[in-house]
Amino acid sequence: MKKGFLYRLFGVGAVPKQLLQLLQQEGIIVIDAGMRGRFIAKHVNGPRRRYRHRSEGFSGCLAVTKQRVVCYTYWKRQINICVKDPKIPELYVDVPKEKTLSISFESSSFREGWDGVVEFSFHTEKALLFRDALLSIGAHQGAAPGTAPDHHSAARRNHR
Repeated sequence: MKKGFLYRLFGVGAVPKQLLQLLQQEGIIVIDAGMRGRFIAKHVNGPRRRYRHRSEGFSGCLAVTKQRVVCYTYWKRQINICVKDPKIPELYVDVPKEKTLSISFESSSFREGWDGVVEFSFHTEKALLFRDALLSIGAHQGAAPGTAPDHHSAARRNHR
């Protein structure tokens, strides 16, 4: 799958070098970098933040190791959670389209004082590998409650 323009040009969305060494020590299960994607916030309220519906593109990376799940968009850490954290079941993972991975969650599960649904959608050839790795550590299949359903993916799921 074609990597994002900013990744190809400037390395935006790469795994930070110091983090990569740590991830390798932890035992990488699946990793991808330079992925194009979308960050979507639906009815998210937090300290000094209000998003009815916010959607923005990004270039990022995602890794699942034997010890953690970590996601960066551009150079900002978005997800960093231990695989043994009791909040792992609050993550919802889906492959709504071929080569597209969706990770969604209720923001109040991970940040005090926040509420609303957050979704990260990644374009990666490793979508099924990521889904399987996340399901194996306890994430839920599907989309977080409050995520607008994609009628095409729902129809596809009904035919399985």
